Amino acid sequence: MTVRLRNTLTRNVEPVEPLEAGRVRMYSCGPTVYRYAHVGNLRSYLLADLIRRALLYHGLEVFHVKNVTDVGHLRDERFDRGEDRMLVAAGLESKSPAEIAAAYEAAFHADEAAVNILPAHVFPRATEHIDDMLAMVEQLVDRGAAYLSHHGNVYFSVGNFPGYGRLSGNDLDELRAGHRGAVETDKQDPADFALWKHAGEGRLLRWPTRRWGEGFPGWHIECSAMSARYLGPEFDIHTGGVDNVFPHHEDEIAQSASLTGRPPARHWVHGEFLLMSGRKMAKSAGNFQRITELAEAGFDPLAFRYLALTSRYGRKLNYSDRSIGAAAAALESLRSRLRALGPPPPDGHWAAPEPLRPGAAGERPSGVAEGPAGHGDRNESFRLRDRAHDTAPPLSAGGRDLHGRMVSAVDDDLDTPTALAVVREMLRASLSPDERRWLVLDADLVLGLDLDRVWADVSAEDDGLQPDQRRLLEERSAARARRDFQRADALRAELLELGLEVTDRAGGETTWRKVGKR
Repeated sequence: MTVRLRNTLTRNVEPVEPLEAGRVRMYSCGPTVYRYAHVGNLRSYLLADLIRRALLYHGLEVFHVKNVTDVGHLRDERFDRGEDRMLVAAGLESKSPAEIAAAYEAAFHADEAAVNILPAHVFPRATEHIDDMLAMVEQLVDRGAAYLSHHGNVYFSVGNFPGYGRLSGNDLDELRAGHRGAVETDKQDPADFALWKHAGEGRLLRWPTRRWGEGFPGWHIECSAMSARYLGPEFDIHTGGVDNVFPHHEDEIAQSASLTGRPPARHWVHGEFLLMSGRKMAKSAGNFQRITELAEAGFDPLAFRYLALTSRYGRKLNYSDRSIGAAAAALESLRSRLRALGPPPPDGHWAAPEPLRPGAAGERPSGVAEGPAGHGDRNESFRLRDRAHDTAPPLSAGGRDLHGRMVSAVDDDLDTPTALAVVREMLRASLSPDERRWLVLDADLVLGLDLDRVWADVSAEDDGLQPDQRRLLEERSAARARRDFQRADALRAELLELGLEVTDRAGGETTWRKVGKR
């Protein structure tokens, strides 16, 4: 068994066979920090997280790079002729571009932590890698793959790259014929794209060059330069949303392959859109929600992670009050069934498998992190081993079957809906409580739902809870998850009669304290 992923470049589901034995190098397109990330963005970042967890589960080391675009880049001059988004945000908020970038980057890292996304090992920022981009642009010009226009802009010549369109399935002649809007008069071909743009008067974000005066980078050159800097000319996996396929990743391949002779990544893996009211969730459409808003509404942010797991990453997923409510209720049900098995023993065969804790990356992580969880690593003692094939405790025949089916689902292009279904079978199986608990906690290394916290989240006073008190607390938690607040209020009153005062706090946390019975 090994992890298999659908490769957009070849249109096939292929096994991940690392270029470097035992170590996978992965690059993910990260945020453009001029606004908050919404849950649709987080679904894309969850894809990379699931890939990484699945590989770690197989005992493979993963080195993960996720860029942060903090420069007012030109997104795509073919289709987007609006103003520079970083500069617009800075003007609207009366802050400098650097202040805007720092604030939204910090929010992005906090949002990722809320849904248990493992922080990358490197978060390269575009503004800190301008020299790398310029060096690559100069090489492309010197090799005849790009040219300097009479307006002082540097364009990539798509006509000189025979494989252009392979990733997206686009035909170059059709792209030229279907070009929308006015074509820049200094382009040799309407389909050519910008590598470097000349900075006009009044532009705040600009950098000097040795050959072309002051300017700023195009969108696509950033990822080509930063991935090469940290992962080398060829690496294993490149992830992003389907909206990155064209033009961004298509142009990345053209730039990088023009210098190396091959695409920068072997596997190109893309996640589908998250829909709200039948439309793609997007900042520009205004139909988006932050993960913090979900918490403010009383939901555990991990309910969103659970919702994402209920659909394969290559399929569109509908997001609504109803779908997130159902996911929250299902997550609480899963926790409740696990909690009923009792806490694991502190040692022995059935001690809990070591969990993988993401931790928080911080507001602006710098440098290259080590360890399985990247920046914010809280897993000093985590031992990397092939859990897919080498189970520690002596599983029964039924346990081995359930474990194997869960691994097969994960390996089958991250079939997380099936993996979740198998986990529920584990809880119902005719096995000992110890074996069922171990199987579920072991699977959670990939799922990332922090299921082992069902016991840690209970306060020290919990030893004195009566069965009816515990039952009502769990029933009330499920009612809140499905947004049945009327029922939750009624259960709060019942609990108070039984001597428990319940308080709901910001972020979805619920606490209680003992009071006298009424």
